[in-house]
Amino acid sequence: MANLDSFDKNTQLDWELEETLVDRRQRLPYKISRFFRSTWLWIGLITLFTFALFDAGVMRFLITVMELGLQLAIIIATFLFQFVLMFWFLSRTRMYTIMPGAEGVSFEDYRGQPEVLEQARQLVMLLRGVRAFEGAGGEPLNGLLLEGPPGTGKTWLAQAISTEAGVPFYYVDTSSLQAMFMGMGTLKVSRMYAKARKAAKAYGAAVVFLDEIDAIGSRSGVSSVGGGTQGGFGGFGGGSMGLLSTMLIEMSGFSLEHGWRARLRTWFYKNILRRQPPKPQKRVLTIGATNRIQALDPALLRPGRFDKKMRIDAPDLEGRRDIFEYYLSKMAHDESMDPMVLATETPGYTPADIKYLLNETLRYALFDGRRYMTYVDFQLAQPEHEMGLRAPIKHMSKEARERIAYHEAGHAAAVRLFLPEHRISRVTIIRQGMAYGHVVHYPARESYQGMMTRESYLNRLRVAVAGKAAEIEFCGAKNQTLGVGGDFAYIRSVLYAMAMAGMLGPLGGALSINPQNGMLIPSQEMGEAMETLFQRTLIETRQALRERSEMLRALVERLLEQEEMLADDVRAFFDTYGLHTPDPALVRDGELIDLLPPPTPEHAGGRKPAADEK
Repeated sequence: MANLDSFDKNTQLDWELEETLVDRRQRLPYKISRFFRSTWLWIGLITLFTFALFDAGVMRFLITVMELGLQLAIIIATFLFQFVLMFWFLSRTRMYTIMPGAEGVSFEDYRGQPEVLEQARQLVMLLRGVRAFEGAGGEPLNGLLLEGPPGTGKTWLAQAISTEAGVPFYYVDTSSLQAMFMGMGTLKVSRMYAKARKAAKAYGAAVVFLDEIDAIGSRSGVSSVGGGTQGGFGGFGGGSMGLLSTMLIEMSGFSLEHGWRARLRTWFYKNILRRQPPKPQKRVLTIGATNRIQALDPALLRPGRFDKKMRIDAPDLEGRRDIFEYYLSKMAHDESMDPMVLATETPGYTPADIKYLLNETLRYALFDGRRYMTYVDFQLAQPEHEMGLRAPIKHMSKEARERIAYHEAGHAAAVRLFLPEHRISRVTIIRQGMAYGHVVHYPARESYQGMMTRESYLNRLRVAVAGKAAEIEFCGAKNQTLGVGGDFAYIRSVLYAMAMAGMLGPLGGALSINPQNGMLIPSQEMGEAMETLFQRTLIETRQALRERSEMLRALVERLLEQEEMLADDVRAFFDTYGLHTPDPALVRDGELIDLLPPPTPEHAGGRKPAADEK
């Protein structure tokens, strides 16, 4: 206990130093405010103003003041109206609406991806039976992310889902969600979801499709073309600040359970209806599409936002055949346009590529004086689509043409010798795009990069070096062209893939860091192994072409005469030398199935049967 005798009576406590209400009322500012709040003051002013109205001079003064005030008010109102109108236009989103009943894309129009289509049908059933699903204790799907290369049909599938479900479909250009001014982007997102929820109440559900969602959903800002992020107006983020956060809140439905609307709804149910408010209905399905899923923020990919993710790749052989059949049913063509043959000649093509290619094929036919397209039109249109316009060199010397012919003939012969399962669709010495000549070949049946063996890589390497081998063998080592430069880009990629897979010995994966740019490069040991394999492959390929020199020279003469040989000519030429071209085939349940109809007797001689026909 403290000693009271030691307490100094002259010492002031902390609470004694605080300002009291009496002290505060004695201050001048408080007296002035109290004077203006006085009732008698205002009564006196109103009385004085009333008596002043009876004076004509005072009235004229008041009318003048009122006119000036009215003009000033009109000017201010006009300025505010323009300002509000400008922000209203800036807050509008480029959103295109397709309402139920309008003509749209259906599942019958979506071809080439049966597995994806089955998942889409299940999703449509959930959209239609959302009440039954909720009654069983489930929660509707919040988001569906479609990921895959460009042109694979992500937008097409999203529109088909909405059409089949019979709900409103909102196509949103995500770049329009960005804005110049702070807060405008978040306002756009809020208005977009408010409109979708209003439609969902009327139709049971609604679909919001965000194309190229990586433009707003990337990590730490807005995605740029180079894969980084960028700010907005003035470098401070602009109208894009908070855009992703608002998107996350709207997708998770947090705004439905909180805010003044939710509080008013809760108060109405508890105080007026005397019962607990029902759970908010989340019936807006957000479908996003991107080809760069690695750039998206992880918070956007978690369950509760984008619950389901579907990867849509380029269709396989049967898928491409289905797509060709769909488009050919709407376009004029003759019997030479076999969907299966076209599908085998377009590995890696997306539905968008196929549609464009057939459109270009029809253009070739129309400018040739026909209203229907043929297989020859297709063969002419395909290289233009892949490589660029045909630009023949009219004044090339004879020696240069021969070197190009030997180069391409070497590639073509190597395909028949080392890749017997491949089909050659074109051999040409006509310049197309950046190439002075080219050979187009493709597997007769579907092949997969990840399933290639060491021997498969070696055969592809032999085909790639065959152009250089033919030039050295038949034109001389000193007469090589720069055409081998394009081949070496592919040669290096094959050698690097083999080295990284450990196919060049125990050095697999041996890399070193380039001190100049910090990039990974092959180590010295790996580089020596790659060079050794290349030299050995080049010697083997030269030997194989030397043994077939008669065939190669005949092919060169044909190329110099015709300049271009298409699939039928190439097949007929190699058939005379016993190198037959395989027909398109499909492996199903371990069995190789020939996809072309049986040949007629007069054409059966040069046809190589499938494995099950031997």
